[in-house]
Amino acid sequence: SRQDDPRTGGPDELTPSTAADANRSTAPEHRPSSGRVRQGAMLRLRTQQPARHLVLPILMYHRIDVPSDRLPEITRRLTVDPLDFERQMRWLARHGYRTVTQREVFAALIDGRSLGAKPVLITFDDGYRNVLGKAAPVLRHLGFHATAYVITGRISRPDPSFLTWAQLRALERLGIEIGSHTVSHVDLTALSDDMLARELRASRRVLERELGHTVQWLAYPYGAHDQRVVRAARRAGYVLAVTTVRGVSQQPSQTL
Repeated sequence: SRQDDPRTGGPDELTPSTAADANRSTAPEHRPSSGRVRQGAMLRLRTQQPARHLVLPILMYHRIDVPSDRLPEITRRLTVDPLDFERQMRWLARHGYRTVTQREVFAALIDGRSLGAKPVLITFDDGYRNVLGKAAPVLRHLGFHATAYVITGRISRPDPSFLTWAQLRALERLGIEIGSHTVSHVDLTALSDDMLARELRASRRVLERELGHTVQWLAYPYGAHDQRVVRAARRAGYVLAVTTVRGVSQQPSQTL
């Protein structure tokens, strides 16, 4: 699960299972990132998920930019000042947190691998361009990983607010994984079965075509999901999905 309250004490986000808290974390050892995101073979869920529980805060951000009164209220609420973001990331580093990747989370939830001390998952929703210019350099300097869940319909049409395909590839080289936030960011629970499948499959398909590797991470728009949506996401090939439920407890039974 993820939480979103970026202007008080730091954003929080969810993981593939339940929720995330505003706890900050980064790696106990501050090893610089090698740059490239290493992509592996396609992951597969088991027929029945193991009865396992892990504690993992997931921090959710959207825009990293200087807030302006000229922006709509909703946009201001989604905006974290770059100086605040850097302070939050340095707080995590100073307190010995370790940022984890999606594959590490999958291995911990499904296979029981350890995430080590003080793991945290950092995420960005929607695909705003300022994540590349104003968040990625801070993360790279600290050797942090993150995941950006992008709305592919916005990436595919020119819009100066959102990342381009070339910029998405640049994000990956800086150690930020790319996941799906669907094609058009609609409430999936309100869609017909056909439209639901299209939103999930088309987004994943275009990401994989443009990035050249499998993409199996999903953020539900608005955090909205039910069992029908979860089943559809699993059929579409996703193995980890995040919502907006508060908390730090993650369980395979609550993911895909």
